[in-house]
Amino acid sequence: MKGFSLLLVKTVAVAMLGIAALQWPSAHAESGTPAGWKAIAVGTTHSLAIKEDGTVWQWGDITTYGASGVPETNLTALIPEQVPGLHDVIAVAGGQVHSLALESDGTVWSWGGNGGGMVGDGTEDSRPLPKQVEVLTDVVAIEADWTRSFAVKADGSVWGWGGFYYEDADGEFRHPDVPVQLVGLQGITAISSGYGSFVALKKDGTVWQRLDTMTQLPGIQDIVQVAVGAEFTYGLKRDGTVWFWGSDGIGTAGGVSVDNDSAARMLEGARDVVAIQASAGGPLLLKKDGTVWASGVNSGGQLGIGSFKSSDKLVQVIGLKKIKTIAAHGLGVRSMAIRADGTLWSWGIGYNGDGSKGYKTTPVGVASYANEMLEKDPIFVQINGKTLRFDQPPVNLNNRTMVPLRAIFEAMGAELKWEAATSTITARKGSTTIVLRVGNAVGQVNNAKVKLDTPPAIIGNRALVPLRFIGEALGAKVGWDGSSKTVSIATAA
Repeated sequence: MKGFSLLLVKTVAVAMLGIAALQWPSAHAESGTPAGWKAIAVGTTHSLAIKEDGTVWQWGDITTYGASGVPETNLTALIPEQVPGLHDVIAVAGGQVHSLALESDGTVWSWGGNGGGMVGDGTEDSRPLPKQVEVLTDVVAIEADWTRSFAVKADGSVWGWGGFYYEDADGEFRHPDVPVQLVGLQGITAISSGYGSFVALKKDGTVWQRLDTMTQLPGIQDIVQVAVGAEFTYGLKRDGTVWFWGSDGIGTAGGVSVDNDSAARMLEGARDVVAIQASAGGPLLLKKDGTVWASGVNSGGQLGIGSFKSSDKLVQVIGLKKIKTIAAHGLGVRSMAIRADGTLWSWGIGYNGDGSKGYKTTPVGVASYANEMLEKDPIFVQINGKTLRFDQPPVNLNNRTMVPLRAIFEAMGAELKWEAATSTITARKGSTTIVLRVGNAVGQVNNAKVKLDTPPAIIGNRALVPLRFIGEALGAKVGWDGSSKTVSIATAA
């Protein structure tokens, strides 16, 4: 193989009717499954998410056409549905009509539409269920766009298959329907692609993009993440600033014209950024303080500001705080984010996973199990810096934070006993024993009676206990940050 050239195989336009009222609804995934999301990816008309147990879930709409011209529906789901056969998955990627998953053992799995060979099984037949992509091992990163798939191996090599041309050993140019190694790419840690663009990030922090050949982007270095959008490509520097360059050299970004100028420049207002993504409209940024920011065209509501007004300056996505992961795709106008408590939020056009379809101009919750309660502005609880997840959100009763008893006692390493007949709670940790009874304002710590400001209560079929009392009784330091509504607990070493 002497080289490859990227081919934009097809263009798709998505138009959906109906404007949803601004709200924070929740939907339900399968019951009896573990709570919490840990990784996400956005495709053109579908979305992917990984639960804490390593299973993969998908929702959205994918319809492809086989050789006979008969439409094939690979996916139609308003709420998350589990993808069969996948376990221990650490990353997912979505293209126009296909999906990729990376398992912890370095193998890659693919499914969905396959008109361009992007599933990588040597055919162009659509595949509704995942199949392992042969040849690939020791993979550390994956990427998907229109009809193309890519994988980065631990040795820094890049492999691709699907809708691009490459020259084989016989000098023939063809589309690879199985993975082939892309020449000229070594020492790569991450890639991003979309709308015909292809960008690779090297270990040394330099950025390389496909022109006639792989060419280093001049004037920029110390990059730790890259994201290809529709009009611009973005790079996150180690110092938390974001730089951009035009894929076609037109338009504006940060209020600055880039007509006929594709040189990299710093994005105005982008400071203390820890992660970047890009939609078809513009950049999506996660800042160190857990807030999310976006700019650009807002045709799908993907700026998350409660309207369809575009902005050439960064604006904050409404209602998101303590975010740890973001996702968008240069092919679409939908975005997602995972909060520190493991809840998932989605906004923009299409199937957002909340049980409806259409436009969402502010984030809506995507439940990870049936009847999950998703709070827009919850009370957060952190133990030694780790945010806890609760099936019943903490509540404020008489100016006291109440939390589900099992979650807090187990998180603090205490053994718990619940006597349903008397609604009595007994917890033991080391030499400390706590006894509480629902509705009783008097508890016991090592047989000594203690007056409670607020007694344990039953809310949402869960027994809730006063958090500060429990923490201090077990020897921890308890603090409260009113600005972020966060209770912090520091246990003894």
